[in-house]
Amino acid sequence: MKNLTIQKIRLRLLLPFLLGCLLSLLTAWPAMASQVNVSASIPDIVPPSVPILISPSDGALTSDNTPTFRWYESTDNLALSHYVFYLNGSILFNNVPLVATENSQYKLEYDSLNGIYSLTVKSSLSDKTHTWRVMAFDYAGNSASSDTWDFIIDTLTPSFVLTKIGDTSVNISASNPSSVPSSPIIIFQNNATANEPILIANGEANSTVKLTVTIPGDPTQTFTKNISGSGNYELQLGILPRNTDIRLDFIITDQVGHVSVLEKVYFRIALQYYPTSSPTPTAAITTTVTVTPSPSPSVSPIVGLSPTPIFSPTGLVPTLTPSASPSAAPTGLIPIIPPREIIHEAVGEAIELLPESTGEKVRDFLTSELWKFLSVWFNLLLFLLFYVVAFLLLLSKFLAGFSWSLLGKVFSLLFPFLNQAWQHLVFDYRETEPSPLVKVELLDENKQVLDFAITGRSGNFNSFDVANLQSWFLRVSDANFYFPLGIDRPSQLQHWQFYQGQALDRKVYAGQSVLIPTMRAAGQENLPVFERVRIFFLYLLEYPVWFWILLVLLSAIFALRYPSPANYVVLAIYLIIGAYILITKLRSSRSVVLTAQIDGNHQFNGNLITSFFEQNRQLLRSLVMPISFGQSAALKHDFKVADLTVFAKGVALVGEDKTLPGQQVIFHEQKTDVALRLSSKI
Repeated sequence: MKNLTIQKIRLRLLLPFLLGCLLSLLTAWPAMASQVNVSASIPDIVPPSVPILISPSDGALTSDNTPTFRWYESTDNLALSHYVFYLNGSILFNNVPLVATENSQYKLEYDSLNGIYSLTVKSSLSDKTHTWRVMAFDYAGNSASSDTWDFIIDTLTPSFVLTKIGDTSVNISASNPSSVPSSPIIIFQNNATANEPILIANGEANSTVKLTVTIPGDPTQTFTKNISGSGNYELQLGILPRNTDIRLDFIITDQVGHVSVLEKVYFRIALQYYPTSSPTPTAAITTTVTVTPSPSPSVSPIVGLSPTPIFSPTGLVPTLTPSASPSAAPTGLIPIIPPREIIHEAVGEAIELLPESTGEKVRDFLTSELWKFLSVWFNLLLFLLFYVVAFLLLLSKFLAGFSWSLLGKVFSLLFPFLNQAWQHLVFDYRETEPSPLVKVELLDENKQVLDFAITGRSGNFNSFDVANLQSWFLRVSDANFYFPLGIDRPSQLQHWQFYQGQALDRKVYAGQSVLIPTMRAAGQENLPVFERVRIFFLYLLEYPVWFWILLVLLSAIFALRYPSPANYVVLAIYLIIGAYILITKLRSSRSVVLTAQIDGNHQFNGNLITSFFEQNRQLLRSLVMPISFGQSAALKHDFKVADLTVFAKGVALVGEDKTLPGQQVIFHEQKTDVALRLSSKI
């Protein structure tokens, strides 16, 4: 009984223990299950990194036909296996290892510090354009390719074949010295006026050609020009002396620095003759040719023996037999010298007068590509530059009141020979001189500006449109002139003949010229320098005879020396302007000469303010007229019958009845001398 009780007690104690173990096992089961290891195989699908090419760079040019190819190494997630090298799209080297190695095909170096491979081929590559790339492979066969770059191998000296000099075809090669003729090449034999020969050649593309032109007695000329990408070379020389052996030396340098030379190529421009009606000599002439190893540039043929000069194979002078006198030039043969060659020689002589350093710079510029471009446009550029400078100078004075109307009025000042303004006059009272480049404003009754005009070099401006105005005012606005004067109007003058701001209207204003006096501080010499420059340009814009002749000569010289449509057009414009001015002056067949005496038949010297007007007031003309030793120059005009009034500071015109104000003078002849009697007692 006692034992049974003990077993029951033990069972009660063991049961909770077993239950706890079971519970602990159930709790730990998930963790135990997760620690089960399972083995599996995963495939490598990740390619290596892309190899980065270093050299030869894309588009590189090299003279090495066993070049070294360099690239940055690739990396792989597991392990890199090898490289494959491609040349011109095909495999050149397969299984290039990852470590430095050398075999019969190539030498491979590896810079582990910088991760750079250098592969040098041992077999020479041909001269041409090649492409190359590198592919990296891992052990699973994954690959990555670099970019494809191209490079050019050039190990040969550049080719150069001269095919034409002027109008003569040749075949002279730098690679064949024997192709250089032993005697000068005669060009332009059938064209008496041709010069400035063009050299045409073909050679290695993009090579640089340095040409030296040696002319006896003249400075050496040097030209540098590239052969085009298509292998063509063309260069035009300047005007060259005739009947002179001229030497050409070419140095051709390709892009990798290889050099070839073509030298001692001589040519000569034929000296042409024009036969006249005079008989030519009939004496028999025989020649003996003396050949020397090289041409002599200093020797030229004796001319005048036949209509076409005779040249020996070496370009030396034929030796004459006693049957003909070598010193007697036959009659009837006149050498032709084109005008542009005469101009060229004259310019050359002028350059010789300059200091040596300056002359060299001028010669270099005249043979430059820039001048070749500018020369055919020179007349047009000079023409436009003159007008642009004049326009900007004139406009600069009035910029404070800028408007589109101002642009038009300033522009009209550029053509005074077309837009002649002479109806009204603004003048300097103290000096009795014109007041150029002043603004004359038209104001209404309320003193509002309605319009304005700008006086020309002679101080003139034309009438305003006042058809809709009952009365109006004029005002001079200029920093260099005072207006109004504040001086009493001379008693013999009407208020429009000495206008100082009074109202003008149809009832009072008689339709004559309005003469507006202004005043400068101390005369013309005190005008600002810039203002005097403007006035000088106004003078040039009228094309005085000396200036017109200078422009025509300069334009003709350039049109003859550098013939081009632009140069011819401008020359034609100058000729048309001159013809227009001449015709305009000739069309005015009437002229008047003023003779003036003052107080007791003394000759008057000075300027007179003069007004011409028709009796119907349709034609008006006012001007400052200089009187020298009592007489003016002849003045052309279009009046058939005109009235004349004159005055100057301190003098007045005495009328026929010898009283003031002076009586108007009427003339109606083709050529009229008008005698004026002036009085200083006013």
